This record gives sequence, C-alpha cells and structure tokens, in this order.
Amino acid sequence: ERLITDYSQMLKDEVAITKEQMKKIYGKKKIHIFRRSWNIAPAPLDKKNPYHPINIKAYKNIPVKKIPSTESLKDVYSRVVPYYNNNIENLLRNNKNVIISAHGNSLRALCKFLFKLDEFQITKLEIPTGNPLMITFDEKNNISECKYLDHEKAQDLLVF
Repeated sequence: ERLITDYSQMLKDEVAITKEQMKKIYGKKKIHIFRRSWNIAPAPLDKKNPYHPINIKAYKNIPVKKIPSTESLKDVYSRVVPYYNNNIENLLRNNKNVIISAHGNSLRALCKFLFKLDEFQITKLEIPTGNPLMITFDEKNNISECKYLDHEKAQDLLVF
C-alpha cells in the first residue's frame, strides 16, 4: 500500500529550488511555519506543474482524488496514524522488529502521535536526515527507550 504523506515542501511553484533559496525569497520565519506548523499548509501546487505528483509516473496508480496539492502536518497525521494503528501496531504487539523509512513530515506526524506531543511541541521537533531513531516498546506498547543511533547527529527528542 502506498501512502501519499508529504507535500508540505511544495511551497508554491518553485519546488525545484532549495530550502535555503526559499528562505531568501520568503523569509526564514515563513518557511519555518510551512515546514513545522501543525495546521498551516502552503499554497496549493498547480496541477499543471510537472512537480505535482499527478504528473509523476511513480504516482500513476494512485487515484487522483487521493493526491493532495498541498497539506499541513495535521493532514499528514490523519493518514499516518491510522496506517500505524492498522499495520504497524499489531506487529509490535507480536514482538516483531519494525523498520520505518519515511519522509520527514511522515516521521514528524508519527513522532507527534507516539511521543504524545501537542501542537506547539511538534513545531520544535527536529528530525535529522540519515540518523536512525530506535524506539523500544514495553509489553503494553508504551515507549520504554528512544535514542538516535548516531549520537553526534542526534537532536533533542523533547520528551525523552
């Protein structure tokens, strides 16, 4: 099953430019709001834009009505959490090891859920690229330990 989970970086039609260039154009504060806020989505990406997922071959098997033109973290959360509850949680209950590889906003939504972060706390959570986060659960599926494997690139997990 394929999940469409993150288009928060589609900050208008300039999706081909870097985050640093976007900061120069729109300002660091506005980019932070788009990238980290709970319920603020950037302007929708025009469906004629070649970077819109409906124009990308990898998404051709997904119904067009399920592909957003923009979304907030709240929108991502509304898909990630049910997926976790329906597909991952039972594996953990059966003592299975699970590896999740995903985009930053999908991981951010999952961390909001697992760490029980509020709408303000989630804006502060930084997830480093390429640094696996190992989460250990107890017999009741509560987090018993949580740590980044590369301590040098580790970020503050806010609640651990």
